[in-house]
Amino acid sequence: MLFNDEKPKVWSSFDLKKQPPTRVISPMLSYQFKREPALDLTTLKIEGNRISLQSIDHRFSSVMFKEFTAEVTRYMFPKPAEAIEETNTFISESLEKMRLGQDLILVITKKDSEQFLGCCGFHLNQNPKTPELGIWIRKDEHGQKYGREAIHLLVYWAVENIDFDYAIYPVDKANIASRKIPESLGGIIFDERIVKSLSGYLLDEVLYKIPYETLKN
Repeated sequence: MLFNDEKPKVWSSFDLKKQPPTRVISPMLSYQFKREPALDLTTLKIEGNRISLQSIDHRFSSVMFKEFTAEVTRYMFPKPAEAIEETNTFISESLEKMRLGQDLILVITKKDSEQFLGCCGFHLNQNPKTPELGIWIRKDEHGQKYGREAIHLLVYWAVENIDFDYAIYPVDKANIASRKIPESLGGIIFDERIVKSLSGYLLDEVLYKIPYETLKN
């Protein structure tokens, strides 16, 4: 997630020799909101105990560019932006998709100071009923469980506002800290895949399914 629109090439965990399929997102897909009129996803703010989630915005471009490093993206599909212009392009394109109800990307900040912590997303892939979660936290704030709080805030907001069957949380098997996030929400592993990241790493991912009914209850 984040900073690259190119979709991952995916290999079966059991047959790396087969030509991997490329995921295609239909431009007509959009969230199915529970209420009318549809929400303006470009002006959201969701507050938790320690953090706030707010719609991505150009005022965060410099710190996003600085903190989205090779170390942060080691277990992610995207690679760091090589120039801040890439970050600004990503933000502009994200805002346009959000205006169309086709994506949701939020900046994570500390509630008391608005210090930037990272980003999270609730992404449409092939099916708006099964959106995909994504998150990254700046390196110097790892270990504080901000990622867990952010994903909890995001999915419980989604339960109240978006119609979906279950959320998907893909994560590399080696990323133990991140795996604890979907598990804390009752997520269960339902698939595995090998993904080649834009940085050239093969990611050995498990996909967690977090059912809407589990979150609702």
